[in-house]
Amino acid sequence: MTADEIAQVVQDGETMYAEFKSAAARPESLATTFISFLNTEGGVLWLGIEDDGTVSGVADVDAARQRVDQILANNITPRAAAFVEQVDAGGRRLLKITLSRGLDRPYYTQRGQCYVRQNSGKRLASREEIRRMYMAVRSFFFDESVLTGTGLADVDLPFFSAFLAAAYGVTEDTHRPEEELTRLLRNLKCMAGDELTVAGALLFGRQPQRMLPTARMEFARFEGTVAGETILDRKTIEGRLPQQLEQMESLLRLHLRDAGVIRGFEPELQAELPPEMLRESLTNALVHRDYSLSAPVRVILFEDRLEIHSPGQLPNGVTVDNVRAGIHVERNPIILSLMSKLGLMTRLGTGIVRIFRLAAERGLPEPALEERVAEFVVTLYRMPLPARSLEQ
Repeated sequence: MTADEIAQVVQDGETMYAEFKSAAARPESLATTFISFLNTEGGVLWLGIEDDGTVSGVADVDAARQRVDQILANNITPRAAAFVEQVDAGGRRLLKITLSRGLDRPYYTQRGQCYVRQNSGKRLASREEIRRMYMAVRSFFFDESVLTGTGLADVDLPFFSAFLAAAYGVTEDTHRPEEELTRLLRNLKCMAGDELTVAGALLFGRQPQRMLPTARMEFARFEGTVAGETILDRKTIEGRLPQQLEQMESLLRLHLRDAGVIRGFEPELQAELPPEMLRESLTNALVHRDYSLSAPVRVILFEDRLEIHSPGQLPNGVTVDNVRAGIHVERNPIILSLMSKLGLMTRLGTGIVRIFRLAAERGLPEPALEERVAEFVVTLYRMPLPARSLEQ
């Protein structure tokens, strides 16, 4: 930005969409401003401009960036994100912190206070405003988001045609007119206007990671039972969601042992972890993850367990106990619907329940469910080594 542009920002003063803060502002002060923008229409916080418009600057930009990241992660519930950029202003450095309207409204402080914007400041939200935020958020899902610059040329048409045939009994036809293809994709909410949605790219895109770089899976196998320096294998898996699922299943089959059991008087080999249990766990991670976060699904294999890390905490109001009981909130309903039509899962919310049942039937330790910072982790425990006879 030019000096004149900065001068114009100062002259315009604090507004509904802009606020000034000293670089020495307390974390609580910054958090309440961030929250007010997230809960309303978004806005910009200028760090390094005093309330009276004096450009005081930011002495240590890197430290200030880290401070902002920590506030967004630790002082706001649910966790928020912002775009932070350095701006030079007449020899002084500022941070321009841009926040879009939050997808997980309402946002709260650590003390449970909810703020919204009002003219050039902020105020506590009323109970009715908080209720409306909940209602508005439930009507929007990230997998409906439009991916700017995409179009029909980004669709894998043979796969889409095969999907229509499998899901709806439509005759496969790779030469449909563009108008018909666009109409079908819109009806499935895989296209909005002439651009693909997140769901459309992940299910039918030719190169989904070109449009959504972190919508991938990362595999790592560590020696022992902790994440140490010795990595026995590491892979990045990309492609459409069904492709990612298939490739990860194949990779795990290579790394997991077969377990020996006795049927009658004859030894029999079984997969160490039931394939159905693996599929349910991996599919849940792909379908229910938060695609607004720039992070992949991580699958980590240790000597005693398999951990599946899905980006994003549980949606508002859902607890680990709810998930275990089969109660769920659909974070990505379009993706879920399409994966169901492909026969890769059901919409009944019984996946986690089935995982626990399969573990019990096989005599495996009970799986663990854990909500961590910005992710949900499912842990499947392997059989203790002495029980793994007849290994491959």
